[in-house]
Amino acid sequence: IEAVTDDAIVTADGQRHQVDVIVVATGFRATDSPAADLVTGADGRTLGEQWRTSGQEAYKGSTVAGFPNLFSLVGPNTGTGNMSLIYMIESQLNYLLDALRAMDRYRLATVEVRRSAQGGFNRTVQRRMRRTVWTTGCASWYLDRRGRNTSLWPGFALAFRALTRRFDLYAYRST
Repeated sequence: IEAVTDDAIVTADGQRHQVDVIVVATGFRATDSPAADLVTGADGRTLGEQWRTSGQEAYKGSTVAGFPNLFSLVGPNTGTGNMSLIYMIESQLNYLLDALRAMDRYRLATVEVRRSAQGGFNRTVQRRMRRTVWTTGCASWYLDRRGRNTSLWPGFALAFRALTRRFDLYAYRST
């Protein structure tokens, strides 16, 4: 692959291969994602650059400020240490599908989570994380180089399902 455009993958031989979705399976790296360096935001920075500066975070584990129309499955703080990851993925898919319905209904070209919504969500997640075994002195692969757990969800899967049941357009800028 030489390049990824808004609607195609361009291979070294110059051929364009039309795509709707690109699935990147990078293997197991909990606190940094090599694929993040392949995603460029509205300001020209990659997701990897942003996350190396601020740490991995996303709104509801799914969307990232500065990256319009980017929806991530198994994003930051969606991992599980005591429940099914499939349930978390299904919850995120419900959120994504509701977002697509809202975009269709309101004829939106883009949705981008507001930095304030993302920041507030992640402050709450990190505050709740402090009360878990995952951050109370346990040195583990769940912790990033800053000592923050950006891998796991700090509560019950049912609570995550409730948060992602409906797409909350008010938390987003749209065009």
